[in-house]
Amino acid sequence: MIKIRNLAIILTLVLAYSCSVKKQQVISNAQPLNDEFIKPEQFAFIEYIQTQDGKVLSGVAPEGRRIDGPTYHFDKETQQLNIYREVNFLKDTVKAILGNGGVLKGAAGSGLSLRLTPIGKFPFTMNKLIIVKVSSQGVHIIFDKEEAIIKKGEEWIRSSSTIDTIRMETPAIIRFTTTSSIRYHGMIDKKGITQ
Repeated sequence: MIKIRNLAIILTLVLAYSCSVKKQQVISNAQPLNDEFIKPEQFAFIEYIQTQDGKVLSGVAPEGRRIDGPTYHFDKETQQLNIYREVNFLKDTVKAILGNGGVLKGAAGSGLSLRLTPIGKFPFTMNKLIIVKVSSQGVHIIFDKEEAIIKKGEEWIRSSSTIDTIRMETPAIIRFTTTSSIRYHGMIDKKGITQ
């Protein structure tokens, strides 16, 4: 009885070790998630912009909020990234830069706000967006559980709408449409960053 139990324990340990070795081999044979495609003197430039547009369906809507403050401008033709405010990241550690911001229109408000976020490693998450990796195929993303690959120069767009009632003296019913756009500008030379 004891010999059978010891044999069962030894067999279980051997199988567990075997599975562990196979798992390690699979992981070590897997393709790297990011870094080898991105050269040290380059970074991937991606923009993630959310536009919220409000349309009054009935009533009188209050004045919407205002946003402003673009902190950069990217020239697609010259591949130049002009930064208006001082940034606090080292160019040497950056694999990608994400330009992210918002646009308000109609009853949602007005204005444009843009910020830069450095990415040192992947995967990177911001709100509903996960940037999985950058490869020769493009930027691999997951947005709200939907997977996509965005090629250089392409834009990926998704929209959703909600209807909301603003309670005031006279209630207003407004349809808010939020459009998320993600554009991949490709690999940019770090010398193309100016402040």
